[in-house]
Order: sequence, then C-alpha cells, then structure tokens
Amino acid sequence: MIRHIFIGTFKVGVDAAIKSTMLADLRAMRDKIPGIADLHADFSTGWVGSENSVVMTVDFATRADFDGYIAHPYHTEHVAKQGAAYLASYVAAQFEL
Repeated sequence: MIRHIFIGTFKVGVDAAIKSTMLADLRAMRDKIPGIADLHADFSTGWVGSENSVVMTVDFATRADFDGYIAHPYHTEHVAKQGAAYLASYVAAQFEL
C-alpha cells in the first residue's frame, strides 16, 4: 500500500468559495481517477503547523495505481492547474505502508 500526502497553502486573498471548490474537486478524484483505494481531504485545523491550507491523503494498492493517478488528465489538467492558480506552496510525499 502506498500513501500519498499533500498539503497546499493558499495564496493570501483566495476567497472561501474558491477554497470550497478546490476541496470538492480534490474529493472528486476518488470517483474520477481509477486506482484510488482511499482518499481523505479537508482544510487544516491549524492547531499545529500550517494554517490556511488544504490537506489530503490518498492511498493506492500499487505503484502503478499511484503513477496512473499522477498522470491522469483530471489530476494534471484540472486539479493541478487549480493548485498553480490558488496555492502559494505545497508539499507532497509518499511512503509505503
């Protein structure tokens, strides 16, 4: 099992409607991209670490499933483009469970 972790910090001034749309689109990847075993996404509580951020974990059974996710058009042409427009920075990492 592979777990992908993503944390994106919004640019200053990004409004709540855009943030909500981005969160919904992240969550929609579960149904739009084959090979996702589990996906959780929400806004950071800000209790420790980053505030004004969206956080996501995505689990995959195999490396091939992860590679398919990274290359999938919904990810590259929609979600990643939103990130480029509205996120000041992001961190992504993967590990094997």
